[in-house]
Amino acid sequence: MLRRRRTLLGLVGALVLTMAAGAGAGPAAGTPETARYSVTLTNLTDSQPFSPPVAATHRKSIRMFELGNLASDELAAIAQNGDPGPMFSRFSGSKHVTQAVNVGRPLTRQGTTLGSFTDSATFEIEAASGDRFSLATMLICTNDGFLGLDAVKLPKSGSATYLLNGYDAGRENNSEVSEDIVDPCSGLGPVALPGDPDGNVDTGSVLTSPAQPIAHHPGISGTGELSATLHDWFYPVARVMIERVG
Repeated sequence: MLRRRRTLLGLVGALVLTMAAGAGAGPAAGTPETARYSVTLTNLTDSQPFSPPVAATHRKSIRMFELGNLASDELAAIAQNGDPGPMFSRFSGSKHVTQAVNVGRPLTRQGTTLGSFTDSATFEIEAASGDRFSLATMLICTNDGFLGLDAVKLPKSGSATYLLNGYDAGRENNSEVSEDIVDPCSGLGPVALPGDPDGNVDTGSVLTSPAQPIAHHPGISGTGELSATLHDWFYPVARVMIERVG
């Protein structure tokens, strides 16, 4: 049992090392034309850990995702693999973005702690007048499930709270089989999946062909190796509080 636990912790550590690459802020902020916000993301599920979130303040001309549209490759990297790097690179390099942030660590299930990982994350971000706020992170124990905010308004003063739903990126069939699920599901989820560590297959019959538009996630059916009892969730899956602090 001890050896198995060390293996799972090693998986989680590998996840963070991989996904923290590039963590930080995008374009320089803090000018008189920007305002500073504190953002707190809280996991409301006892079934689904979240991958390291990526967030940005931006103009409406650039979007992380839109319900009913096809997922970008950058969003697919988050939804299928929990990798925020491509989305962070896209937003931090855009002239339409004030600041991008890679939080750099996963969120545990509600009420749980694993090492330094907890079920909430707080970070600060700068925004210019008229900016919108977006955020995306993977529902780790799914094939291509994610949650996020799509270009919501920032409060001019005080704070605003948003409740988040879970979405299906439309890139991968919901096989719910261990080899099609990222290994950190075993390290951060409610139970270890059979065969882990066994990688994450993003090819062949598991891929949705053709890709489908982003839609609300149907939840966990329990037809594979995920458990409808342990891995499913009720809405909302998360809460985001955005507070203007400067």
